Amino acid sequence: MCGGGGSDPKELESKEALAQQAANALQRYGEVFVPLENMFIDDTKAMFADGAADAAMASAQNQTSAIYEQGFNDMRGAQFNMGLDPTSGRAKGESNALREAQARGMGLAGSDAGLGYTDAAYEGLGNVIAMGQGLQTQAMTGNIDRMQNSLDRAGAAARRDFSNSQSLATIAGTGAGMAAGYGLGGRG
Repeated sequence: MCGGGGSDPKELESKEALAQQAANALQRYGEVFVPLENMFIDDTKAMFADGAADAAMASAQNQTSAIYEQGFNDMRGAQFNMGLDPTSGRAKGESNALREAQARGMGLAGSDAGLGYTDAAYEGLGNVIAMGQGLQTQAMTGNIDRMQNSLDRAGAAARRDFSNSQSLATIAGTGAGMAAGYGLGGRG
């Protein structure tokens, strides 16, 4: 085994088998994983394109706006049920305050989505570098997960904003009072 003379034929067979296994693994890597890595690299590069983050921000703002619009419909219904004139100072003041809260919520959701998108882009770039160095990479947070977290926060903010609505609070109080009255009336 020192390079001179004869060698053991069984040892040669095992080396050939290991070499064949390595060649098969390398071929499989080239056929399967290299194209996947190239797609990941292309997707990561696309995240840095002009306007890419804008789309994520706009989507978050639109979805946040929709959350508030449902609350406005509830508020208008509550005001109508109370017999509140929609042109009164109280109705307009409440509506204006909630529109300001909607604008604030949309701005916060948009900026949060933009920052999350940028973080994911740089995380992806770090993964590309790690792949090039043969290091293990970490999976990126999906766009859907980031968007859902942003919408969860926007929904919580909208609930807080609408919980301050006097019209909705009055309707909720009236409903609770009616239920309590019904419960007390049913005993007698």
